[in-house]
Amino acid sequence: MNQKVSIVIIGRNEERGIEKCVRAALAAAEQIGGAEMIFVDSASTDSTVETVRALGVRVVSLKPDWELSPSAGRFIGSRCAAGEFVLFLDADTLIYRDFLPAAIKRFEQNPAVAGINGQIDDKDENDVLLSDVEDRSGGVMDVKWLRGPACFYRRAALVEAGSFNPYLKVEEEAELGLRLIKKGWRLQIIPLPMACHTRCYHLQTVASVISAWRRDIVSKRGGALTNTMAYAFREGNGLAFCWLRLKTTIIFLGWLSLLILCLLLPTTFHPLQIFAAFVVLGLAAIFIEKRDAAQVWVFILAKTLNFVDVLMGVHRIKIKSSSLYPLDVVERS
Repeated sequence: MNQKVSIVIIGRNEERGIEKCVRAALAAAEQIGGAEMIFVDSASTDSTVETVRALGVRVVSLKPDWELSPSAGRFIGSRCAAGEFVLFLDADTLIYRDFLPAAIKRFEQNPAVAGINGQIDDKDENDVLLSDVEDRSGGVMDVKWLRGPACFYRRAALVEAGSFNPYLKVEEEAELGLRLIKKGWRLQIIPLPMACHTRCYHLQTVASVISAWRRDIVSKRGGALTNTMAYAFREGNGLAFCWLRLKTTIIFLGWLSLLILCLLLPTTFHPLQIFAAFVVLGLAAIFIEKRDAAQVWVFILAKTLNFVDVLMGVHRIKIKSSSLYPLDVVERS
């Protein structure tokens, strides 16, 4: 078996779809003569582990009392992987058969490249293809982070940068990407279909925005974005991270601040008229970008909740070293 590539799948309570994910990964591995297969389980309580083991895949289980997250799963997976290159997959993602050979060739021809993504097709919970989730190009693009549902890394680069931060619950891909780039590595997207990902929380309708917000509150992920920001600042990438992942929220808050300042102007400056003008200009700018009246309100709601989320996390910031995360995982081959 070709051990050049390790495929690390992460998940928790994925019995409904894990078999499709694993079989797609096995089919992709056949295109390169096989690959090391690892499933990192975040303390599932259903039949996920049994299903994966029946397919002949090595299972590494995190313990229930640990801090569990997709980033922790990828961190442990990267520590267990032996391949020169590591493909990370979420359990709701199906890798396409032809991606790995082209990506490996790209790695081998470009030794400064730390990670490669292809084009990821996103579908909602009703299997409808979502648009405008990612920017696409007909050529190779240098980027600052790779999307998490499917991301392919050079293991040496992960080792040098410290891999995923196991204590992050959101935006761990962007935080890692900035660390890699700071080390001199490059991240790229190649114009090749990579995978299909099911997004139950796609933020393209008001209902989905509210559902995602509720999910974060229930799962205690509210305020987690602020913690990721704190880690980014610790690494010297704080401002870059905020602009990379919060640019539209920052601009939106700047617009709201201008509206408030308008109302504080003396009456001789006609504050209400200036306020109305800024409201119209702001809404028009959002509409030009989104080209859909409904999406204007989705945008405003999403950015408002994004800001609230940051405020929620201010008093919850906890900085830990990745070296403190336990490594005594349960091996279930």
